[in-house]
Amino acid sequence: MEKRKWIGCHIVISSLLLLGGCVNTEIIDDVRLVTGIGYDLGEGDKVVGTALIPYYLPDQKIENNTLTSSASPTRDLFKNYQQMSSDPIVGGALEVVLFGMDFAKNGIYQVVDSLGRDPGVGTKMFLVVVDGEARELLEGQYGKRGNSSYIADLLDHNIKTRDMPKTNLHLFMSDFYQTGKTSFLPIIKKKSETAVEIAGLALLNNGKMVDKIPRNKMFYFKLMAQKHSGGSIRVDIGKHKAVVESINSRLKKKIVRRNPYEIDVHIKMKGYLNQYTGRGLNQKIIHEVERTLEKQIRSNAGELVKQFQKKGVDPFGFGHYADSRIRGFDYKHWRKYDYKSLKVNIKPHVNIVESGVIE
Repeated sequence: MEKRKWIGCHIVISSLLLLGGCVNTEIIDDVRLVTGIGYDLGEGDKVVGTALIPYYLPDQKIENNTLTSSASPTRDLFKNYQQMSSDPIVGGALEVVLFGMDFAKNGIYQVVDSLGRDPGVGTKMFLVVVDGEARELLEGQYGKRGNSSYIADLLDHNIKTRDMPKTNLHLFMSDFYQTGKTSFLPIIKKKSETAVEIAGLALLNNGKMVDKIPRNKMFYFKLMAQKHSGGSIRVDIGKHKAVVESINSRLKKKIVRRNPYEIDVHIKMKGYLNQYTGRGLNQKIIHEVERTLEKQIRSNAGELVKQFQKKGVDPFGFGHYADSRIRGFDYKHWRKYDYKSLKVNIKPHVNIVESGVIE
């Protein structure tokens, strides 16, 4: 019995050694890892690409190095990077891909399609639009872990605990190919040589940026697009102000009429009163905060819906929802006529479940 076990282990170990010999290995110290890439418009049909390559110093600090080249198509950029580097360039460590604003307006499909076909690219990687040029932003010095990690952590933090809707390469590609749904990406801006900030959301129709929403509307956008948790919003109560933080929210759509279409959007939000500038706080004030916030959600979310209808974009996925609920749905007619005349009834219900000590 013991002999059989030994023979079995010997076979497994030998197999692993043989398999290991068939794989091309690359020593980490002998290659240059690209952790971020930026794309900007170049002359003619050329694309200006900036590769971010961190260099790890002996004292554990990170030096952000960039290589910039122009090419068409974009896959030729990596060939150019190889010719500019003393070590092999490897793109399997990508954390972020940045698109300059002008590049995004011209169309990002060529790049996104290439990334989607690359087996070495992770689907949780972030795609971002830059308010300005991607090259300029990548040449800053942010944080202690390198520029790519700083930007990725900034986005991840705002997705999990703030007003940024969840997004990555996989989700963007899903929305991109989804009938009746407009894709969106975060917009970031270089605040200084050592800091980057969230600037809003970019809406892309057929891969081209056609509209954007400012940072102060992102709370309402996320309520209408996904489950929301952690974000905060200010509520004005007469002379006083309150800050409500969302614990969680749920979203439910319902088609209530056809010809013309009418959809009810029910939003249930639980939150807690994080701050109130008045001296006394009681149950009556809490109810007033709840009702006032409901009015704010109704008004601001309604304005977003009208803005999107005017632009012909549908990031809230009303077309996809109708297509999934109605047999024989004519999406071409919806896109041309029905969506523009769609009536959306936003019905929020806010419940403040925690407010500290109530007097």
